[in-house]
Order: sequence, then C-alpha cells, then structure tokens
Amino acid sequence: MRKLLFALSFFLAGSLASAQEESVLKAAMYLSGASCEEEIPEEWIDRIEAAGKVRINDPHLKPSVFLSSYQVACINDYRGRAGDILSYGELALVDGFSEECVEALKPFLSLHSSKLPGNIDTVRLHTTALLRSTLKKAGGKLKLSGDSWKAGGAWRSASYSPFFKGGDGTFHADVSGRFGRAVIGDFNLRYGQGLASWTGFSMSSLSTLDAFIWRSTGVSPVWSFNSSSVLRGAAYEYSWRRFNASLFAAAQGVYGGHLDFSGRNGRIGGTVLWNGGLTISADSRWNIKGADYAAEVAWRGIGVPGSAAFKAAGRWKIREEVKLALQLRAVPSRFGERKNGEYAVAVGSSYTSGRWKSLAGRTGFGSSVPVHRASLTADAALLPIPESEPSRFQLRVYAMWQWQIASAWNLDLRFTERYRNYENSRSSLRADLRYAFGPWLAVLRTEGVHCENIGGLAYLEGGHKSPVWSTYLRLTGFWIDAWNDRIYVYERDAPGTFSVPAYYGRGGALSLVGSFKHSFQRAAKSRHRITLKANLRAAICLRTTHEPAYTLNLQLQCDI
Repeated sequence: MRKLLFALSFFLAGSLASAQEESVLKAAMYLSGASCEEEIPEEWIDRIEAAGKVRINDPHLKPSVFLSSYQVACINDYRGRAGDILSYGELALVDGFSEECVEALKPFLSLHSSKLPGNIDTVRLHTTALLRSTLKKAGGKLKLSGDSWKAGGAWRSASYSPFFKGGDGTFHADVSGRFGRAVIGDFNLRYGQGLASWTGFSMSSLSTLDAFIWRSTGVSPVWSFNSSSVLRGAAYEYSWRRFNASLFAAAQGVYGGHLDFSGRNGRIGGTVLWNGGLTISADSRWNIKGADYAAEVAWRGIGVPGSAAFKAAGRWKIREEVKLALQLRAVPSRFGERKNGEYAVAVGSSYTSGRWKSLAGRTGFGSSVPVHRASLTADAALLPIPESEPSRFQLRVYAMWQWQIASAWNLDLRFTERYRNYENSRSSLRADLRYAFGPWLAVLRTEGVHCENIGGLAYLEGGHKSPVWSTYLRLTGFWIDAWNDRIYVYERDAPGTFSVPAYYGRGGALSLVGSFKHSFQRAAKSRHRITLKANLRAAICLRTTHEPAYTLNLQLQCDI
C-alpha cells in the first residue's frame, strides 16, 4: 500500500508540483541570525507564517516579530518629521534599518498610506485554513484575523486516524484595541537577551554577527502543532506613549510582568517572573552612531538557591565594509537550575564588498547584492558541571565566504570547527554552488565532516518557480558511518513543515516537492480574494543497512 501511495505521489507531483516560501526562510535567517537554513530555529518559521503584514504607516504601530521597539520608535519619529514612508528605499534610510534588513522583511511589510489620494482604511478579515496528511499523521490549522484581532488553532494526531485520536496542538486568541492587547491560549515570552524569560527554542550558534544580539519580541502567540515548549495561559500588554507594560500567567506555574521604555536611541526594560523561584532582570538595547549594544543582568532566588547571571554584547561598524562584534556571558548552573554553567566570550568580524552585482532576472529594490561577503566568529566557553566536570571547555569557530561570481551564479563556502576537551572534536567544510535565472534554480551542495570518522554528503537540486506553480527535484548521496558525524540538511517542504533531518549511514535519497496556487475574486467588484494552495512532497531514502524510508506529505490551504 505504501509503495502504491508513493508511486501515486510522483504522478500527482508532476501536476501539483512549494517548498517553504523563500521569503519566509530569508526573513527567519535575518531575524534569528542564522547563517543557513539548517540553523533556523523552527519556531521562527511558525511565528513568521502566523504573523500578518505590518503596516509601516499605521499611527498605532507596535513592536512585532518583524520590528523591534527601537525600530518602531525610529519610524514614528521619522513620520513625525517627514510624513508617511512611501518606498522601501526610503525605509532603508530610517535609523534602525538598512538595505539588508528591508530586503529580508519586504514581503511582510506594507507601505499603505491612507493619506494618499484614493487610499482609505477599510475593515479587513482574513481566514486561513490548512489541512495536512502524511503517511503517519494528519492535522490541520485554522487562523482568523481582522484589523484588531487574531484567533488561531492547530491540531495533529499522534498516529494516523480519521478521528484524530491523541495528538498535540495549540490555540490562541489575540485581541488589541485602545485599552491594550490580550492574548489567551498558547504563547511565548521573549524579553531582553533571554536570561529571565525566553520560552521556545533558542539558537546558541553565533555563526553570524546578527546572532550576537537577540531580538526580544515580548508576548507572541503560537500557531503551531507542538505545544511542548510554549506557555498556555493569558497575557496582557498596554502601551502608553513610549512605555509598554505586560502581565502574564501560565498553567505551567509561570507568572510575572515586564515594563520597558523606548527612547530615540533604544530601549530599557525590567522583568519580574515567578517559576518555582523569583527572577528579576534589567535589560537594555540601544543604538549609538550606528553601533548596537545590548545587556541584561538577572538575579534568581527566594524558593531556590540565590544566583546571578549576566549577558552583554556590542556590534560596531569600523568602516562601511567592516563590522566587529563582542559578546560576554556568565550563567552559573544554579541559575535556572541548569545542568551546566556557561562562562563565555565570543568575538566576530564581517566584511561586505563595496562592489555590487545585479542579479539575473530581477529589477527594482533588492535586485543587486555585494560581490563578496565574509565573516569569522569564535566562541570560547567554560561549561562546568560543578559536581563532576568543573573544567569542561568548548571552542567553536565559524568562517563563511559568499561570492557572487556572476549575475546568475553564487558560491557559498562555510567552515566550522568545534573543539571540546571532554569529547571528540568536530570539523566540517561545506560548499554550495547556486544558479538562479528568473524562475529557474539549481544548487550543488557538498559537505565533508570529521568527528569519530570521516563522512560526506552531496546533493544536486533543480527547480522552477512561477507565481502559480513550482517544482523542486533533489538527488542526495551520503556516506556517514557514525551518528556523531551526522549532517543536518534542510529539506524543502510545504509551509509550516520545517524539516531539517539528520543524514547518517550509507545510501541515497530522492525527493520531489511542488506547489500549485490559484487566486480569484469572489465577485467582480469584491475587494476579497480567495487563494487556494496545494503542496506535495514525496521522497524515498535508501540505506544499505535499513529498509527503504518513504515520505509523503500532502497539504491543502485556503486563504480568504
């Protein structure tokens, strides 16, 4: 039966034939500081897909997953002096933004201005319904949103069943107005630099300078299948001028509040949280003459042994092409009742060429990129387990070079080294050669790794993407004998199914991913459009020591 389904999937893929939206991946990499798809925290994908477009010229603009408190303050200050922002090029000149920032977030920003002739504000209602089925599981999502409210839910069965027996899921309701904003259901809390409260997945890799300073987003509703790493309860936020206050309570026994002030050059805030013990923290993030700074100091006690933690970072532009970054961390094992402590220093530098090259098949803002980009970061940390291994040490080094060879060709080289005095070291070298011209795409990736043994992986992928349909075919080969030598590879999949499996063993894999999208108006003069999307991924993985592994993911989505 599975073989029949697998064969049918390839037949259907020929006509259905998207992968995770490229715009979502690009925004997630920029916001999280990841250097490649494999480093993106999965929950960033969920948050970006669940968020609606941000109206830059909204008089009640607030911080969100895309905009920090500092960026919102800069936009409000700019609009007060110069009026509404009417182009992405103009937005890139506002303090707190850059061409790289605007290019990454452009698909999720709206420059609608009700002050222009013919533009008026209208009440909007948006609905997204999504159904998904695989060989083992089935699930669905539903999201409703208006101008000042959102509601969403997701559910996935633990084992395939038409009655969805067992399983996991989340839900939330998000309402905002003149009296503040209330979130009921599943949400994440992210304040400061993550010492007091940072629920959900957090990326520890400092492979790029953007990862040295975290972007705090406060309360963020969750529209995901997985509820294991989120809080379930209620949260309330209220903003008055440049002040923002929030209160929260969760069924997991987490209670507290946060208060911050956003000024012209940054923000300062404080958090009080009870989670089996009392945690108090003060945090700040600011920008002075193009340099970014962030710091947080936290203390935890009352009900638990007293301890304090500290984290600080800075990013400086030495020249127009050169940036430097420094981060310091001191987190004892008693703080947060961690298995091990962490005392670390990280340094990094990046170079961006002053020469730019136009991209093939693209025009307008963001149609050219620097010819060369390079970065080098190093993170040295003492990770003691006080009772057993007090002198555990780790050193991680990341080197990256991107070369835009021609308007359609790009070469990306990455080297990583991880030294540990308590287990085997790990070295890896990766090269990606990409071709992109209009709707056509091709990627050749090779990667070698050495830890317990020597392993390698390579894949060749070709694809075509248009506004209506897209298809990606990938052939992968791997030779990895030890689990500690495993290589993680981002797999294109339907939106909302962020997949980064680990390859090990010896064998090969073949995958075909595609999507079809069609939009139409409900009536000739209607402002509302209906968009239907179908996504399919079919794959087979053959290992010399395992049975063949089949994958079939089918997803249907309707946006109104």
